Amino acid sequence: MSQHVSENMTNRNFKTSLPQVRLERPLFLKSIRFQLTLGYAVFILIIIILMNIVIFISYSNALNDIYQNGPFLQSQAAWSAYLQTKTSEALTNLRTISIMGTIVVLAVGFVGGYFLATRMLRPIDHVSQLASRISYTNLKERIKHDGPDDEVKRLADTFDDMLERLGSAFDSQKQFIQDASHELRTPLAIAQTNIEVLEMDVNASKEDYQQLVELLKLSLERIAGVSDSLIQLSEGSTQPLHRDKVDLGALLAEVYKETEAKVRDSGINYVLEPVENDLHVRGDAMRLKQAMVNLVDNAEKYNLQSGFIRMKAWRHGKAAMIEISDGGIGIPPEDLPHIFDRFFRVDKSRSRECGGSGLGLTIVKKIVEDHHGKITAASAIGKGSVFCVSLPLGKH
Repeated sequence: MSQHVSENMTNRNFKTSLPQVRLERPLFLKSIRFQLTLGYAVFILIIIILMNIVIFISYSNALNDIYQNGPFLQSQAAWSAYLQTKTSEALTNLRTISIMGTIVVLAVGFVGGYFLATRMLRPIDHVSQLASRISYTNLKERIKHDGPDDEVKRLADTFDDMLERLGSAFDSQKQFIQDASHELRTPLAIAQTNIEVLEMDVNASKEDYQQLVELLKLSLERIAGVSDSLIQLSEGSTQPLHRDKVDLGALLAEVYKETEAKVRDSGINYVLEPVENDLHVRGDAMRLKQAMVNLVDNAEKYNLQSGFIRMKAWRHGKAAMIEISDGGIGIPPEDLPHIFDRFFRVDKSRSRECGGSGLGLTIVKKIVEDHHGKITAASAIGKGSVFCVSLPLGKH
């Protein structure tokens, strides 16, 4: 008895331990195309069966009428004539039934196909009505079609994804316009305020007017810098790159020479490590130089007294690596993913004091990506930041 119970328990445990296999229908079985084809095929099959039944019954009745209800004829010729007449009548009836059946099949097939297609395509009409209500003023609305995984479901999901991207693009554009307006409005407001103050000062001296001229000059330079940066970002993708052979050692030497005086005046230790010979990339030397200058300028703005800036480059596989590190204030972890966004600043007050527009790193990223490269950043508060640019090596 106990052995029997033990065997039952073992079998039960074995069954429960088996993996539950859930058979998933193939994707083509869920498609509207397959469902419409299957529906039409079943519908036509039913009509054909009904027509055959009607023809069979009609033919059977004709035979019964001939052999059971026919007259008794002794002459073979009379019987043959009778059979020929009845057969001709039966064929005429079958022909009439076939013609009528064909008309009925066409009519029923048209009506049935119309209602079948209407039923199958109703979700598409629903998606179309929802899509027609969505415009740039209500991009937050989504179709969220709840149904089988067919063409309509995939269409609705694709449309929702497109709306998500459009919404993000419109939000980014709106934010960009607001930021650009703020950047251009700030120097204008400063200039206008100082002009009004000087106008109200009846005892303004020549030195006061000279200071106003210098302030206006700085404001105009800042406006011009923001304008140039915006133009470069908006037209950069349409301007062709000059794909020339660029010697990174020579390029970094030029960057170092042009920026050395400004960096050392800030009390920062500035070092360019030796670059190996024959380290070349294919690209636009002027734009790559601008990207490196922007990185050095960014490192100088956010550095500390007696800090450092170090530039170096080396070969890594099929890529050339350029690293610019500093011993500055560092970037908070929550801000690090956004440093390449337009007008983003880690220290807004310090950036505006230095005349920064918040577009320098955005331009760097744009230039690097135009050269099929990649830029990454790592930072620690109080220890500094490291920017690393990877560019594909040029072919000799």
